[in-house]
Amino acid sequence: MALFLAVRDAGETVAITRQDLLTYSGPSQLIASALMFRLFEQAFADLSPDGPPERRAIAMLVAFPGDGVLDGVEMVTRARTGGRLTIDTDAGPSDAPPSLVGRFYFEVAIGGRRRGYWPAEGYFTDQFRDQVARYQDGGGTAQEQAAYLAFKHQLVGRLLAAPPGTLFHARDLS
Repeated sequence: MALFLAVRDAGETVAITRQDLLTYSGPSQLIASALMFRLFEQAFADLSPDGPPERRAIAMLVAFPGDGVLDGVEMVTRARTGGRLTIDTDAGPSDAPPSLVGRFYFEVAIGGRRRGYWPAEGYFTDQFRDQVARYQDGGGTAQEQAAYLAFKHQLVGRLLAAPPGTLFHARDLS
């Protein structure tokens, strides 16, 4: 896993760490910050292998419009502010994992190249959806919230530890 994501903005290179994404999104977005970090890591390697992409040349489609996902897109790409973000909860292949709203599917376009990404099996499961539905809004007892936090940290560990190129299925859309 990369130590940081790099994008070009106004002639300068901007480095963004996973901790930066988490700080921007807030502590409730542990999983989203890890997922978006790994997504951009893979997409930049695929679509901009010769160096950091121009931030404002990145366009996105997301099929899961969760707060942490949208925060990650905005922080890294400024696509939401720049009008380069599309939200389509019906987008993506049928094997993209469902979420409570939409599915875990993302398209990243840089310049004239575009790829679709969705997580490999085993990360966003029925157990994940059940835990989020029950506890993401702070519901449950203190003990249940502590167990949920442990669950989130375990999933984050798995997301961050996945070898490069194995976390996402991808398809070329150019």
